[in-house]
Amino acid sequence: MRSIKLALSSRIKLFTLFGIAVVLIVVFSLATPFFLSMKNFINVIVHSSILAMLAIGMTFVIISGGLDLSVGSIIAFAGVLGVLAFARTDSVALGLAVCILSGCAMGVLNGLLVGYMGINAFIATIATLAIFRGATLMITGGRTISVTSPAFNYLGQGQILRVPVIIPLLVLMYVLFHFVLRRTVFGRSVYAIGGNALAALVSGIRVRFMTLVVYALSGTLAGICSVYVIGRLSSLQPWAGQGAEFETIVAIVLGGINIAGGEGDLLESLAGVVIIALILNALNLIQAINPFFHYIVKGAIIIGAIAVYERIKKYGAT
Repeated sequence: MRSIKLALSSRIKLFTLFGIAVVLIVVFSLATPFFLSMKNFINVIVHSSILAMLAIGMTFVIISGGLDLSVGSIIAFAGVLGVLAFARTDSVALGLAVCILSGCAMGVLNGLLVGYMGINAFIATIATLAIFRGATLMITGGRTISVTSPAFNYLGQGQILRVPVIIPLLVLMYVLFHFVLRRTVFGRSVYAIGGNALAALVSGIRVRFMTLVVYALSGTLAGICSVYVIGRLSSLQPWAGQGAEFETIVAIVLGGINIAGGEGDLLESLAGVVIIALILNALNLIQAINPFFHYIVKGAIIIGAIAVYERIKKYGAT
């Protein structure tokens, strides 16, 4: 009976979120004439692509009971390493591979610190956030590195049938990882670890190794984001990805993912991403609103979402 109620509350959350998204579209289309256009919706997707991609990895990490605050710094550091590899070898394939694989390696480091050394996830990843950002600034001297290769910039600027290539890639990723999370042994193990790590260990799940894998996934996706960021700007900015971890957590909390672990769904994270993207886009279009007000909105969203979902959680428990 409890599982049925939890499933019902999850569906209520999902329908509520997408209902909120529809209401926001109507309200914002009335507030500004530029909002309700295909060009603007494509811009919303393109500009929220980093958030959407990071939300996949962060969802796995949070459901497993962890937290990854280093993803923004991984974007910058992985990007620097990839661009330097490309500059020294003139090999686009090597440069792109270094971006992605170095992101994975940084995720593995986080997994080792949290899973094998037992360091609190918040402490471990806020430390690596500082380390990766500091390394980026040391290597670049705080200067932007230009990247003019069309092949290297393809993910950020390329199109397929006039549709930005990042859009079908995101669709493919969400379909794939939703299946992995909900329909595979790996996904069920992630839920089990987040629900009760000790019970998962007793049942035969390799908790430390699985923890390492979910952090490696988060780092790998951040590495792919670095390729996208470089492509969008045709350059590597040393402050690229700054604050991305905060926006990702805001979207996931808004989506109703239990920050304590063991509960949630990738579709809920996607719904949170959609709402955040719509709100930020509308705030940018409405010129009268101070851009610094965005930070207040994000903080208010976290407080409001947690308050609402605590009520829903109590409903599911009764």
